[in-house]
Amino acid sequence: MPPGIVGVNVGANKDATDRIADYVAGIQAFAAVASYFTVNVSSPNTPGLRDLQAAQALDDLLARVIEARDAAMAAHGRQVPVLLKVAPDLDDGELGDVARVVMERGVDGLVVSNTTIGRPPLRSADAGQAGGLSGAPLMERSTVVLARLRLLVGPDLPIIGVGGIATGDDAFQKLAAGATLVQLYTAMVYRGPWIAAHVARELLARLDAEGIASVTDLSGRGADAWAARPLD
Repeated sequence: MPPGIVGVNVGANKDATDRIADYVAGIQAFAAVASYFTVNVSSPNTPGLRDLQAAQALDDLLARVIEARDAAMAAHGRQVPVLLKVAPDLDDGELGDVARVVMERGVDGLVVSNTTIGRPPLRSADAGQAGGLSGAPLMERSTVVLARLRLLVGPDLPIIGVGGIATGDDAFQKLAAGATLVQLYTAMVYRGPWIAAHVARELLARLDAEGIASVTDLSGRGADAWAARPLD
């Protein structure tokens, strides 16, 4: 297959009778091609899916996912990391549960975060629509959640920061809050398919202006300050 990174997002079907089995099936189906798996327990568009973020449900899910991943690795001779994608709407107790289970189960990283079911003040006439909210209104809360999880899991676990990134300054803030890498999606609508190149250049300019040698040196530098901001 062509070179590149293939991230495979696995989740459960809306009408599944055994939701964990759907995740396992996804791992098995894509083990030969995935560069990493994202275990998505945070989509707001699948009713009840976010219940899998509760401590016991999450522990049961990750136990079976890791078991399936390890079996697939043995069969295909490949190392495939498993990352957990969480919602930005978790409270501190729930974040603590997520961090504990992730560390106990040996999950390889976190994706923080999915879209929000919250509705910060919006000017749009469509502000009351159901579903997940992405883009700029998600930036603040998702970054606070990222920083709090970084402090809970320590400095070494990889975290992909997602939510509200549209500029190099946004990427800078995610990294400062504790992200190892950043990911974007909604802003492609507004800045076009070359946005990644633009954000990378803007980020490099910001690093130079701040006298920071690399993204690694920036990561987590502002976690305490971001974590101290209110969630609401």
